[in-house]
Amino acid sequence: MSMETSAGIGRNFRAIFVGKFIAALSMWLAIMILAKMSDLATVGTYALAQAICIPLSEIGKMSLREVRSSDTRDLFPFGTYVGLRILTAGGVFAAVVIVGGFQSENPQVFMVIAIYALIRCVEMLSDMIYGLFQAQERMEYIGRSLCLVGPLSLLLLAAGYAMSGSLIVAVLGQLVAHLSVFLFYDLPNGRQRMSEGFPGQEGLAPDWNPGMLYRLARLALPLTFATLLIMIAQHLPRVAVEHFLGLSALGLFAAIMSMAMAPDRLIQSLGVAISVQLARMFADGNLRRFVILLGSVLVAVLLCGLAGIAVCFVLGETILRTVYTEAYADQSPLLIMLVAAVCFRLMANVLKFGLIAAQRFWWLTLQSAVSAAVAIGACAVLIPHRGLQGAGLAVLMIFSAQFITSFLGMIIALFIAQRSLRVRQ
Repeated sequence: MSMETSAGIGRNFRAIFVGKFIAALSMWLAIMILAKMSDLATVGTYALAQAICIPLSEIGKMSLREVRSSDTRDLFPFGTYVGLRILTAGGVFAAVVIVGGFQSENPQVFMVIAIYALIRCVEMLSDMIYGLFQAQERMEYIGRSLCLVGPLSLLLLAAGYAMSGSLIVAVLGQLVAHLSVFLFYDLPNGRQRMSEGFPGQEGLAPDWNPGMLYRLARLALPLTFATLLIMIAQHLPRVAVEHFLGLSALGLFAAIMSMAMAPDRLIQSLGVAISVQLARMFADGNLRRFVILLGSVLVAVLLCGLAGIAVCFVLGETILRTVYTEAYADQSPLLIMLVAAVCFRLMANVLKFGLIAAQRFWWLTLQSAVSAAVAIGACAVLIPHRGLQGAGLAVLMIFSAQFITSFLGMIIALFIAQRSLRVRQ
């Protein structure tokens, strides 16, 4: 890896690391605050809203940000990405309203789900502007935005619940936070970066050209389908826990899962920092540098994961009692199992950025299909019979399947690329 490449990656990673760290910490603290201030059922309601809204919004993103980062030839104007994202955000909200209506007959639970859906729609629009910053390798704008929205969302959630005792008011506070940052930071800076980086294009105005929208949607279809399957794999355990064990059990599971998943956004931030470099290396045929960069990150993630498992094995009960309440303390075996599972997920995510850089989108679809199949089988068999421990084991099986299929896909992609280079030479 050249010094210039290392410096660029390091600069981008430093720029976004703090923002991702604060965002991840804020999401976890939201669960922790609700666990401290309310009961298990309230935490379960909040987790149920996340389990419905997050998968649908992630599917609605169609991985356009990742597609944009790998579009090194600028095949689509940025307005096409914006137009497609607006259309999918509207579809996501409609889908959440329908699913939420079927999921719960309780009006208060439905209102929490609907408001959280609006939060995710605003986040979808911010994410597309992040794609512009990422394409220009100006990660500091993403970091600053996350530094604003995370603490503000947490503050208004806590203040809303403390003053009203209502989860609806608390989630409304989060919506206000996301709207404020989007309108007063993301949009103005997005317009400025657009005028400076793409002077020939029409700012952030959406491009409604049907042909371009169709071509972009078709290009993103494999990743969209992969996201659909991976969302089934990732969030089905929560839905199954609520279905078989109830909202209180979901509150326990979601709080511990949130703690275990805390490093996920940090790995995502590192992936964002290296994604453009990986795409350029692969496109230029610099496979050796590609493997060194990807392998270095993979080994670092593995070592950190092993350290996390060791800490939870020794101090898990104390950590749960201190962070949450006594009601969570006897779930340390579940915490250990989930931390081990997340280690596999983080390594799979690193490999995912390599596969995206290689534009092996359909392999990601296959990986997600395997994970979804494992999730359906494991949740149906383990959770009804083994309770929360069964849910933890199901998550471990799901994330292990993600890693194994991602690793195989990366090996195959490199083999094909190496053979193509030899043919051209």
